[in-house]
Amino acid sequence: MPDHDIEMITSEQLHAALRKSQKHFIILDCRSSHEYTESHIRTAVNFSIPSIMLRRFAAGKIDITSTIKCRDLKERILSCYKESTFVLYNNSNEPVGDGGGREDLALLTGGGCSGLISTVGSTTATAGGNDTTINVLHRKLKQDGCRVVCLEGKLQL
Repeated sequence: MPDHDIEMITSEQLHAALRKSQKHFIILDCRSSHEYTESHIRTAVNFSIPSIMLRRFAAGKIDITSTIKCRDLKERILSCYKESTFVLYNNSNEPVGDGGGREDLALLTGGGCSGLISTVGSTTATAGGNDTTINVLHRKLKQDGCRVVCLEGKLQL
């Protein structure tokens, strides 16, 4: 089970912070690549990876940059890894470690890097439990000393 000190951010807080400076935030959409394609936060990047790669990432056999195919994002993460705030969100919009489902987020579609890795023909972990993408990502980023927040509530832009 992830540590209990999960920091949450509301959509209003995120919106205000992004208006001040987008460069301090790396927003990772932990939903499937299909859901990401349909709608997402404008500056978010999809972190939907095959389950085998997720297990390798969780076990520490690969690092986060090994999962990234977008060169701009890879450079951004490498240049300010511990200085940035990682904002994580998924479809259930539950805090990390919980399994229930709430309403989907109301999101905007935007440009930028479209994703981290191709997921055609692969599956990602399902909601609920410590092996979900958002749980693994939260745990690994916290272990690396990064600031991580999870989005709560509906996104109002």
